[in-house]
Amino acid sequence: MSSVGPETSQTRRAPLFRNRNKRFWIILVVVVVAAAFYLPSLVAFRYTAAAQNTGFLTHPWRSWSFIVTALTVPGDSRLKTSGIALRAADVYYRGSSIDPHEVRLLFLPKGKPYTFTHQLGGRTLTTTITPPYRFVWQVRGHIDTVNGPDTVVALLDYHHGRVLYDVRRDLPPGAGTTEPGSPAPVEPSPGVSTTPAPGVSVTPSAGATP
Repeated sequence: MSSVGPETSQTRRAPLFRNRNKRFWIILVVVVVAAAFYLPSLVAFRYTAAAQNTGFLTHPWRSWSFIVTALTVPGDSRLKTSGIALRAADVYYRGSSIDPHEVRLLFLPKGKPYTFTHQLGGRTLTTTITPPYRFVWQVRGHIDTVNGPDTVVALLDYHHGRVLYDVRRDLPPGAGTTEPGSPAPVEPSPGVSTTPAPGVSVTPSAGATP
């Protein structure tokens, strides 16, 4: 009956990577570097709106700027999470015909105009805002008085919680209220402020009602 000596046992338990060739190490390094390079892109893709998220995959270097901004958000930001932003939008539109149900981040150049298009009752609207902070919450929801799919109903400033865009400015009179012809109540919420943000300008959309 044979036995395995200590030296044979140690030989069989040789480290996994001891006998790997140079090509293996090159491939391993490339995979690790690629994973580290694209990881921020996957994070940005997960949390940003559909209008932007694929851009982080095709231009991954932008995701590093996203990560830096996310790690350095002001400590006094009012809408720090999607849950807080959605609850604030719910309170803001309470009593109206607008039902917000989804919020996603937009990562925008600070102080530069941002133009977006969206559908509203068969119309294609174009709106321009100038965000005071790089993160803006895009709120999508359903409007009971308008036929059509869900649309962008609001843009909220991440830092100060101010309303940068309200879809009711683009609706016919009374279309944003539960009872036709009655004024839409605007109820202050813990996260949302209706005071215009400094430096924010909203360009009227095509077909908008003042």
